[in-house]
This record gives sequence, structure tokens and C-alpha cells, in this order.
Amino acid sequence: MSANNRRIRRILVDILWERGAMTKEEMASILSKDKSIRTVPSPHSLAALMSKNPQIISVGKQSVENVVGIKAKHLIYDINRDLIKSKEDIVCTRTPTVMTPTQMKKSERCEQCGRTRVFPDGYTKCLHCVRDACDE
Repeated sequence: MSANNRRIRRILVDILWERGAMTKEEMASILSKDKSIRTVPSPHSLAALMSKNPQIISVGKQSVENVVGIKAKHLIYDINRDLIKSKEDIVCTRTPTVMTPTQMKKSERCEQCGRTRVFPDGYTKCLHCVRDACDE
């Protein structure tokens, strides 16, 4: 994966954390206006990037009418708010393919589930296992 895609995947999670659920078209417009990205990916490319990121889930569909009047349903994406409850949790739920080099050095393999993650302070297991234990 290119470094630009890694950066975009991190930025997408931050956008969804700050602004809430939205479609890929809305995310593309925010990326082009607010963020410092040279070339903004197409909505189809954004959908591919989001589908590979376990921090982002689809939460519904929105009916959209295009220029010629044809209606289509677009997925609405959001971060997994059951797992990510604070800004600090975003780093602890990143996959190794999205981590920065410093986060990669801090990451460890969870003994319980086998995921490679940055552990929350004071824990010996990943945030997924911590939150799953809380749900039981």
C-alpha cells in the first residue's frame, strides 16, 4: 500500500470521528476542501480504502438522486463507535497497515486474539479484547 493511501485511511477515520457518519461523496468533498492531499481519490477508491479498514463500518443507506434523475442508494460510513469511544482509542485500534512507524514500534501482538495493535496504557491486551470483556 502506498504511503499516501495509509495517510488517507488515517485522515478518513479522523474525519468520521469529528464530523460523524457520511457518504463517500461527502468525504471526498471534505478531503478536497479541508485536508492537504495533492490528489483526492475518487469516491470508488475511497470506498475501497474504507472497506479494508476495520475501524470504519457501514451504518445505513441514503437515497441519492443524480443529475439525470436516477435514484441510487449510497452507503453511509462511520467509525465503529462501540469500539472507539475516545480520540485516543483510534490509535489503539489501527491495523499495522495504517500505523505510523512510531506506532509500529510500540505495537505488540495480543495474546488473546492475535491482533497486532498498540495496547492502551495499563493493559496487557488489545482494545478489542478489553471492550469484548466489558460486554460479557
